[in-house]
Amino acid sequence: MSKQKDIGTRAETAVKNAILEHGYTPLEAHRNVLKGSADEGDVWLRSQRGLIVFEVKGGKAAKEASYEQIKKWFQEAQTERINASATFGFLVTQRTGVGYPRAGEWWAYVKLEDIARLKLCLDVKDTTLLRLTLNDLLNLIHG
Repeated sequence: MSKQKDIGTRAETAVKNAILEHGYTPLEAHRNVLKGSADEGDVWLRSQRGLIVFEVKGGKAAKEASYEQIKKWFQEAQTERINASATFGFLVTQRTGVGYPRAGEWWAYVKLEDIARLKLCLDVKDTTLLRLTLNDLLNLIHG
């Protein structure tokens, strides 16, 4: 396995494990296999809120990513959400100084309108990009 694939596999597994730590089962949270140009996200969560896809980035590239790179990766998550016919698509990136066992402390990127739907069940049109921890996002999803 190449170094890049190893980093990706470890990061995706860490995110899946963080989801499992929030009480979801392996049937609800799982890693996906690559599907080429029709990628459907790295990790899926089937929840009471519908299918949620996570685009996961780990390693040095994630830790040092510029805001422009974050926006590109987030757009990938939205494309993968559409490909998977999912309700939500989120980006999760590893943080400097926060290893794989603490993936719940990694950054999660979401649109403000998704927070409004998750927390308040409101249909708001606002694509402002927000950053919170994966743990905080999972708490919002779990309700």
